[in-house]
Amino acid sequence: MSDRETRCNASGQFMDRGRMNQNGVVQPLLTDLYQITMAYAYWKSGKTDDHSVFDLFFRSNPFHGEFTIFAGLDECLRFLESFHYSESDIEYLRRTLPEGTENEFFDYLGDLTAKDVTLHAIDEGTVAFPRVPIIKVEGPLIIAQLLETTLLTLVNYASLMATNAARYRMVAGKHVNLLEFGLRRAQGPDGGLSASKYSYTGGFDGTSNVLAGKLFNIPVKGTHAHAYITSFSGIEELKARLLKHKLTAGVTGDLLELAIKYRQKLSTVLNVSMEESSEGELAAMVSYAIAFPDGFMALVDTYDVKSPAKSTNSNNITAKTVTKAVISKSDAKNLSDKRSTDINETELPITTTSVAGINMTNGWTVHPNGNIDNINNAVSTSMENDTNKNDQNINNNNAQPHDSKYHACMSRLSQRSLSNLCKKTEKSFRSGLLNFCAVALALNDLGYQAVGIRIDSGDLAYLSCLARETFERVAERFKVQWFNKLTIVASNDINEETILSLNEQGHKIDCFGIGTHLVTCQRQPALGCVYKLVEINGQPRIKLSQDVEKVTMPGHKNAYRLYSSDGHALIDLLQKVSETPPEVGQKVLCRHPFQESKRAYVIPSRVEPLYKIYWQNGKITQKLPTLELVREKVQKSLKTLRNDHKRTLNPTPYKVSVSDNLYNFIHDLWLQNAPIGELS
Repeated sequence: MSDRETRCNASGQFMDRGRMNQNGVVQPLLTDLYQITMAYAYWKSGKTDDHSVFDLFFRSNPFHGEFTIFAGLDECLRFLESFHYSESDIEYLRRTLPEGTENEFFDYLGDLTAKDVTLHAIDEGTVAFPRVPIIKVEGPLIIAQLLETTLLTLVNYASLMATNAARYRMVAGKHVNLLEFGLRRAQGPDGGLSASKYSYTGGFDGTSNVLAGKLFNIPVKGTHAHAYITSFSGIEELKARLLKHKLTAGVTGDLLELAIKYRQKLSTVLNVSMEESSEGELAAMVSYAIAFPDGFMALVDTYDVKSPAKSTNSNNITAKTVTKAVISKSDAKNLSDKRSTDINETELPITTTSVAGINMTNGWTVHPNGNIDNINNAVSTSMENDTNKNDQNINNNNAQPHDSKYHACMSRLSQRSLSNLCKKTEKSFRSGLLNFCAVALALNDLGYQAVGIRIDSGDLAYLSCLARETFERVAERFKVQWFNKLTIVASNDINEETILSLNEQGHKIDCFGIGTHLVTCQRQPALGCVYKLVEINGQPRIKLSQDVEKVTMPGHKNAYRLYSSDGHALIDLLQKVSETPPEVGQKVLCRHPFQESKRAYVIPSRVEPLYKIYWQNGKITQKLPTLELVREKVQKSLKTLRNDHKRTLNPTPYKVSVSDNLYNFIHDLWLQNAPIGELS
């Protein structure tokens, strides 16, 4: 059994084997079949000694942006380090390749390693741009070809993920924490681990993924789910109520008793009726606080409990409404049919994410006529917008007898001010916020400080402002200054646009927990890196296409980043390896690769060679940075770009150019290889 096989566990996943760990499934057979069949054809053709150069690059930046973060180099180098076909690999290939494949070829594969390969690359964590190769591979044609698919799969998602994370970091700002919560939504366990690793590279502060924390030394963070809150029905279920004082030995307090005492006081301070507070929620929070008194962070949007005094219509949905419960279309119809046909604005039920009495449960809007629509996760702060949307939805559905009354109600509600809307929204937040503050004050009496709250639904901007105002009021009333600094975490299907909108609304959120949109890169699920042959035995090769974007730039090239006098990156310059590098203070002619009229002289204040040799003679030739250093490199590299290159809306394209020599070389080769048509 080979050394590689002994390093893999039964499932072939990440193994503890060094600085940032190598994924056990990354091995020579993690490739496309045609790479191996091409290798056999090369071998049959006597091309084993042919020397090749391949460029790995991408053609356009992701997410409608103008930059990409290069990531995945570490895994590529670990792959080269361990490249070897095991005995079981060879046996499998003997059974898989067509009959007639010569045995000598399998012997050749069995002896194949990456020792004759040289790999040039830009530093991991560096900002990269289209057409500039981020990796160059030179070496024997067969082994260089066999590396293609594996290198692409290691770089494509890593760079896409790091770029996505970097964009989230930019829109959130440096003072807001970002946590990756996407494991359950990721494309399988390997995708989940990679997402955790490269979101941290791109600027996130931690992950909920425990295995990623162990393997990559990423801070692990988390709270609890709605299930924990709903698992308690009342305070009588509490098995443990006592908690030792943190600072005073021998002193033990009844945390539940203290919490109930503070809840009564807070009821007056916060103007929240005791009847609007869930006993089961209080029990769950007390239980969790006893388990984690120094790390108490509570989910506060599980229940909406409506005061019985306001439940004048017995058919309305009152008492405990579990926000996260899944509601089916048939259930929605039944609930709707039970509602009174005599609708007035005081009888409309309020739930955790509700606007104007329209129940929003798990993303569904229930209309009085029994139809439902899917909606976005956030409650709109514009009453007029919600009125228009609901009017349109009702018009599109089958009319019910009470539609006119519903329209009349909506018309009255649309005249309300934003403050009245906020008052209704506030009701959906009361139980959790009241119970959290009560438990946090109880913890304070025993020498502990709570961490904060998590909001997972509703109008995140408004609710975060309400929570911050509440904490400040409690801090002043009870003389507990650390209450002012309680952390507010927001989750619930957050994407880049959500954060931008929240910024405009003046939110008070300290931390975002982001999952689906981050790890799946929903705006663009693939980066599209390619791996192209550009030179064979010293002869340049060019791929021609009617689509100019797909025409490759031939030959072995070097890349330089030229900086302006203000210190920002100005342009990337590609030139032949035989050319003299550009010099500081010397005029350089930079040309567009394919448009003759686009050219400019540049006098750089700094010249940065982009490539280093990372692999040569069978070993890694550079000291590889830790994940923390790569993470720092990302932010330093982004700072070299002008803000207009990084803005989310209509960013300015960054310029990539070629030298005059390379420009002429490309176009001469193009003309030599392009077929000449014939007219008749």
